[in-house]
Amino acid sequence: MKQLPAATVRLLSSSQIITSVVSVVKELIENSLDAGATSIDVKLENYGFDKIEVRDNGEGIKAIDAPVMAVKYYTSKINSHEDLENLTTYGFRGEALGSICCVAEVLITTRTASDNFSTQYVLDGSGHIISQKPSHLGQGTTVTALKLFKNLPVRKQFYSTTKKCKDEIKKVQDLLISYGLLKPDLRIVFIHNKVSIIMLFKKILFIYLSARERETEQAVGVADRGRSRSPL
Repeated sequence: MKQLPAATVRLLSSSQIITSVVSVVKELIENSLDAGATSIDVKLENYGFDKIEVRDNGEGIKAIDAPVMAVKYYTSKINSHEDLENLTTYGFRGEALGSICCVAEVLITTRTASDNFSTQYVLDGSGHIISQKPSHLGQGTTVTALKLFKNLPVRKQFYSTTKKCKDEIKKVQDLLISYGLLKPDLRIVFIHNKVSIIMLFKKILFIYLSARERETEQAVGVADRGRSRSPL
């Protein structure tokens, strides 16, 4: 027997945390909520396997924290295990961004209220910064994951059918709706292949249907009480 290389251990552990497109979106949404975001945009390309982008207007990441922001087990949520008894955040393990870096190519663009401009960071598979450059985005953080499961061909093959890909989109949609209903002041927009899927704000949900579906349906509005239909 022999010990596995560190890179293999990181990949194996990360593949247990990041199992699907929806798991990436969930981790990034919860990071945004922990950062105090009131507006979150989720954009996918090719069902999320080419690109996942989650943009928020939260606090942003301080420049001093940037070098370790995606390194596993670095977190701003707790200092020791005693803090687990009084958790008020979704995340605390310091695993999410690091795990995503192991299974995708990751860029993080962020700006705090005290920054003069935003900075885009390109990360390697272990979450360390490869390069950085100024950016034009406003306050908040944008995480972009490219080529999801590029190094896990069996996992990627699992999502090779159109049905499984569409099921994944539905799971993302349901996840975003659940967060939107729990947090009525949160604005959420979900876009796939540059086409709007849903917009949710103050418990009002607008579902954008495809051109074919519009032949028989209008966009749906779901309010607090019951279900109503109204054109967009």
